Amino acid sequence: MKLLAEIVVGYMYKVQKNQLDTSRHTKEFAAIRHGNYFQFFNQIEKEIDFIVTYESGKIKTDTKVKENEIALIALTKVGECLKDFYQRIFQTYGELKDTDISDEDFQRAAYFELSVRMHSNDKRLPSEEIRLVDVIESLELTRIEKDTLHQGRKFINYIKRPWKMKNQWSDELDKFNSAFELIKAKKLTII
Repeated sequence: MKLLAEIVVGYMYKVQKNQLDTSRHTKEFAAIRHGNYFQFFNQIEKEIDFIVTYESGKIKTDTKVKENEIALIALTKVGECLKDFYQRIFQTYGELKDTDISDEDFQRAAYFELSVRMHSNDKRLPSEEIRLVDVIESLELTRIEKDTLHQGRKFINYIKRPWKMKNQWSDELDKFNSAFELIKAKKLTII
C-alpha cells in the first residue's frame, strides 16, 4: 500500500532531479527540499480532511495540521490537499521520464525521508527546521547503522541537487536500497 505522500513527494523529487523550472510552485518545492512538511501542507491552501483525535483524555475534531502534531496524524489529515496539489503539478510538468531512477525509486526515497523525519516530530526534537542529518543522529542505532542511513540521506540530496552527483546513479541507488532495507528492519517506517 502506497501513501499518497509517497506518490506526490516522489513526483516532486523527479521534477527536482530533472532540474525543471519550479517557479510556479516555488514555496511548496522549497518546503519539500528542506523537509518542512508542516510548511508545505499549509502552503497548499486547501481545506484538509476531517479527523477525530484523542488527546489528554479528550476527543477532539480538527481540520488543521499542527506544527507539533505526530506525523502520521498530519499525513492523514492532508489527503485532499495532496491530491489537489498533485493534480496542479502534474498539469504543469506532465508525464516525466527519468533515465536513471524509476518512479518506484523516487517514491521509496520520499517514503524514506518521510519515515525518518517522522521520528524527529515524534521525539519533539527542538528546532524550527530539523535537518535530516540531525534526525538520523538522534536515533538509537549503532554508528554503522547511522552511516547506512546517511547514505540514504545523501541519495535524496543528490535527487534534490543532481548537479552535485559525482558517481553513477546506480551506485548511489544501491547504497540507498541498503538504507531503505535498514529502516524496514528497524521498524522506522511510517506504517
